[in-house]
Amino acid sequence: MDLEKGYIAPDTALKKLRAARSLKQTVYIYGATGYGKTELVKQYLKNRRYQYISCEEDTAALVELAEDTPEGMPKGRKGTENESRSVVVLDDLHLLKSAEGRRAALALAGRKDVWLIFVCRSPVPSWLMPLYVAGGFIVINENDLCLGEKETTAYMETQDIILTEEELASVCKKCRGNAYAVRHTALKIQEGMRPGSELEKEIEGAFAEYLEDHVLVQWDSDLLEFLMQLSVTEEFTLPLAETITGNSHAVELLGRAAETGNFISLKEDTYRLHPILVKALRRRGAKTLGSEVLKDHAYNAGLWYEMQGQIVPALAMFEKCGNKERIRELLVRNARLNPGNGHYFALRHYYLGMEEKELEDSPVLMAGMSMLYSLLMQEEESEYWYKKLERFATSVKGGQKREAVSRLAYLDIALPHRGSMDMIEIMKKMPALLFDKGMGLPEFSVTSNIPSTMNGGKDFCHWSRNDRKLAATIGKLVERVLGRYGKGLVKAALGESLYEKGEDTYEVLTLLTRAKMEAESGGVPEIAFAAVGLTVRLDALQGELQTAKEVLSSFEKSIREQGAVQLLPNIAALRCRLALREGDKKTVEDWLKEAPDENREFCILERYRYLTKVRCCLSAGEYLKAQSLLEKLRYYGEKCHRTYTRMEINLLSAITKYRTGGEWKEEFFTALKEAENYHFLRIISEEGAAVQELLRAAGKRKLEKETADRNWLSRILEETGKVAVRYPVYLKGQLAKAPDFCEAALCVLRLQAEGKSYGQIAEELSIKEATVKYHAKENYRKLGVSGKTDAVLAARNLGIL
Repeated sequence: MDLEKGYIAPDTALKKLRAARSLKQTVYIYGATGYGKTELVKQYLKNRRYQYISCEEDTAALVELAEDTPEGMPKGRKGTENESRSVVVLDDLHLLKSAEGRRAALALAGRKDVWLIFVCRSPVPSWLMPLYVAGGFIVINENDLCLGEKETTAYMETQDIILTEEELASVCKKCRGNAYAVRHTALKIQEGMRPGSELEKEIEGAFAEYLEDHVLVQWDSDLLEFLMQLSVTEEFTLPLAETITGNSHAVELLGRAAETGNFISLKEDTYRLHPILVKALRRRGAKTLGSEVLKDHAYNAGLWYEMQGQIVPALAMFEKCGNKERIRELLVRNARLNPGNGHYFALRHYYLGMEEKELEDSPVLMAGMSMLYSLLMQEEESEYWYKKLERFATSVKGGQKREAVSRLAYLDIALPHRGSMDMIEIMKKMPALLFDKGMGLPEFSVTSNIPSTMNGGKDFCHWSRNDRKLAATIGKLVERVLGRYGKGLVKAALGESLYEKGEDTYEVLTLLTRAKMEAESGGVPEIAFAAVGLTVRLDALQGELQTAKEVLSSFEKSIREQGAVQLLPNIAALRCRLALREGDKKTVEDWLKEAPDENREFCILERYRYLTKVRCCLSAGEYLKAQSLLEKLRYYGEKCHRTYTRMEINLLSAITKYRTGGEWKEEFFTALKEAENYHFLRIISEEGAAVQELLRAAGKRKLEKETADRNWLSRILEETGKVAVRYPVYLKGQLAKAPDFCEAALCVLRLQAEGKSYGQIAEELSIKEATVKYHAKENYRKLGVSGKTDAVLAARNLGIL
């Protein structure tokens, strides 16, 4: 692959080469096709004498060179300290298959008169590993070879191409540092295209075509066939690979694949193929194996996923092979699960794509459609399918009638848009409706996998006013109606209610402990998680953050052993909330990489993670992002009658608006009054310093005027102050002031506020663009933000602009 024209070698790779030459160490360079491995070496050695051997073309030359005497080898430049050492570049090492050639390579690597540079597409192969471990190579990996923003910009300038900041960011993101992709992008821009989806598609197609025509043809036929069969999926385990291909030599073939190129990775027993390689393999497979054969392999994959209970990928495979019967069977099976365990939202396009006639003869599917539309906040459509199911129940007998009646009872309790105001009356009817007739409720989730019973599947704040009375009177009925899904529920709910109101810590802890033990004795892990989540909050409130982390870690280990993977995302979110309290930015940043993207799709089942994300945004100073997400959550809260969520949103929105100079008092006092109405303390006090600044800004006189209970207000002020002292960095606001910025930095900030790019600012201030970027980066750091928009917003709020 010719990348010579204008190639800009990455600094990291060049530094490692210089270090290796100075230390007289062998160099091992590896990366997938197109990352400029060979070009890097050629550029570095352009003024030096060296011997270049490609293992693809001239293995005999390698053997001959290994047997040559030091006098017969080319030396470095005269006058250099390494002039006595011969420089040898051994390229295409992944193609070196013969034992004789490998012995020759090992011999060269062991010679002190040779500085050897290996160039390969894969990490250090097994046959080189003993030498690597014994002597140590300096390894230049694919990340070191990636062209960054600096190199990409410099390369584009050599091609007389000027990109805007947004275009450059787009090119860097899509090319992933691959030199071939950057060069092809430049060629297409010169032809008139601009960065965007059309150009991205062009680059991906061209790269896949290059791999198919020039790389795949180098592979052994059995390996290529194996990988073409596997390409029906992008990631797989060894058992899945064996199932898809029916090949008992999968272990050996995967080992060979890893040594063929850096296209396959292994992490926690899961192999992943590079997306571009997948595209090339599928193109090749369609031509050589045929579409029907590939469908058979996709069917095999679907069966394996189905047996593992992985419904989403199973459906994707059955859709790929066009097996509609299996798709319907899996959709019925998924509809039997509660939303916390099922995949209603992820599979919505399958459900919504079904004909009404296909749904009408299945009470399970009709109930599933009613639940799905409720999750999508389309209550009219949800009620349409509820009424359809109701009519169906009156027109059938036997098993179908029992199924329909059971599903209707389940929907009466569980539909999100109906709220919980009539729940006691609904519960009272259940024994006569179901149990006296020998029927029961389908699988049920009280919490929707959220660590809360009062704010879980439904909002039960209004029950908190009479919590002890309700626990004593209808507690047994609730547990009887819900069966194993309600074991431990009453104690967990009462413990949560008392915790929110700041009542006796030991009573709360006792209730939560017993709730967890009951749930673990024949109940469900969701209730145990609710109890553990409250225990973690209690520990954190008391300042025992390490204990809170240990409790959560121990529970997560237990959950993994049980296979209750549906709880893991919210366990990770709770851990992130603890990390925010202690200012652990690394954990927060790692969690954000896995956080749901509300702009791509908004799912109400992700609300706990969304509210965690809002707190991350507040901590990072990304106020516009926080407010945007809060408005989406506000719509959900209104649609589904979520009292607790509404209070939480008003509080976090008030914090956001206070920090950005907006009108914050109305939302803040609304949250305070509603919390006071339920006697809730912790929803306010847990936010610590973030709320304390609003309490101070409001003033004691105003607070006393807006609230009726002086004792409640006194406890709020006292407890919030303690939390602020314990966790001073939690959701910490911006502290920067105008004197913190030099004149040049302020000029950059002012010009950014006018919408000017780095290049335009550099030209106006007569400074280098790199200097502009440095000032911008420092400005963001001082303001506690991560981007231009939030920096300008924060600077205006602080009076800097």
